[in-house]
Amino acid sequence: MVIASITSSITHLPQILQSAVYLISTSLLYPVIIVLLGLTLWLITEIGVFSVEYLARTGKLSSKKPEEVEREIIESKTLVEDGKFKKGIGVLGGCTTSRFVHVFLDGLLAIKEKEKEVELKNPGTHAKLFPINLVKLLQKCDLLISKRLEKSKSMARLGPMFGLMGTLIPMGPALLALTKGDIDTLAGSLIIAFGTTVIGLLIGSVSYLITVVRTRWYRQDMNDIHYICEVLFGDE
Repeated sequence: MVIASITSSITHLPQILQSAVYLISTSLLYPVIIVLLGLTLWLITEIGVFSVEYLARTGKLSSKKPEEVEREIIESKTLVEDGKFKKGIGVLGGCTTSRFVHVFLDGLLAIKEKEKEVELKNPGTHAKLFPINLVKLLQKCDLLISKRLEKSKSMARLGPMFGLMGTLIPMGPALLALTKGDIDTLAGSLIIAFGTTVIGLLIGSVSYLITVVRTRWYRQDMNDIHYICEVLFGDE
């Protein structure tokens, strides 16, 4: 009797596993659709932010000629050397609309303010602390850029992945309906499958394009930041 029961369980094991896989996969359909809709809303928001950033980078300040920017950078260096650090940084801030360059400039002002406090308590520590704080600030800017790109990079990968899941999950019920001659269920499943594919590819392609453009922008921002460091503090 026991042997017969074990044999029966082994015989029906493939059907049990198939049923479990089918149940799990079909139960994921609506969560996948919800995720795709959420990614679509997220993409719309990213497109809006990207458009604002694009307009800021192509606006009035970005139309300055290279020689004008060069002249203002030299003026800023002169002010910094004369001890007018805050005013010199303000001149640099007028040369760019980049968020990360402004973060760097604000960080420089914060470093100077902190150094004044340290200098009052421990005179002579300026020369030792400034290079360390400057390197730390550069690393912070690089980390902020990487974090900013993570969103669109993740969307470029997650969109097609969830789109593929949304394609494959309805195919099971569609094939089952085909065997039973249920055309309505078959058509509904195929509509969901093709629709999720299109949405996933749309999210992935647009996110990839945003990532490529932003990567170029932010690489230029880091080049500008390093150039500012070299001009202002190349001798330190």
